[in-house]
Amino acid sequence: MSLAERIPPFWMVARDLEGREVDPRVTTVAEDLWPQAYRHVARELRDPAIAAQLIEGVALDVSRRLREEPGVGRNLSAYFATAFRNRVRQQVQKERRMRYEGLVRELESNYRLTGPDWVAALDRDLCLEMIIDQLPEEPRHMLNERILGFSWKEIGQMLGISGKQASSRFYHALEKLHAKLIGSRKGGAGQSDEGD
Repeated sequence: MSLAERIPPFWMVARDLEGREVDPRVTTVAEDLWPQAYRHVARELRDPAIAAQLIEGVALDVSRRLREEPGVGRNLSAYFATAFRNRVRQQVQKERRMRYEGLVRELESNYRLTGPDWVAALDRDLCLEMIIDQLPEEPRHMLNERILGFSWKEIGQMLGISGKQASSRFYHALEKLHAKLIGSRKGGAGQSDEGD
C-alpha cells in the first residue's frame, strides 16, 4: 500500500466554537492541501495522527482572518500553506522542549525542560487576545498576521512597505496603546483615591 493510499480522508468541523461557519474557500484550500499537510506532519513531527488537528486549527484561524480582512483571499492557498507550516514549526518547538534522561523509573527525578514554560505561553496568548481588541485596525491586522507566524517582511509585502516599516508602525501603535492603558489606570486609581 502506497503512502497516498494510507492518507486518511479529509474531515473538518463546519463551525468554530462560537458557532460561525468556516469559510467554504478555506475548507476547499485545506482539503486540497491535506495530502501534503499530512506528509509534512509525518515527516516533521513523526506523528501524522495530529495532522488533522493542526490543519483544522489553521483553517479556523484563517477563516476568522478572512472575515476580518477579505484581502487575505487574494492568495488564500499560499496564505494557508504558510500559516500551516508556521503552526507545524511551533508544534515541533513545543514538543522538543522536554528531554528525558535515564530509565523509565527515573524519569520523575531526571527530566528537565528545554523550552518555554507552557503557563507563560498561555498567559502570552491571553494577553494578546485582550490587546487585539484595543489596537487600531492596521496594527490589529499586523498582530493577527504575527500570531499566524508571518514575518515582518511578509507583512510589509502585504501592506506595500518594507518589513522594518511594518515593524515600526506596529510597535509605535503598541507604545501608544501602552501609554493609553497606563494613563487610564493612573486616572482610575486617582479617582478611587479621591472617593475614599
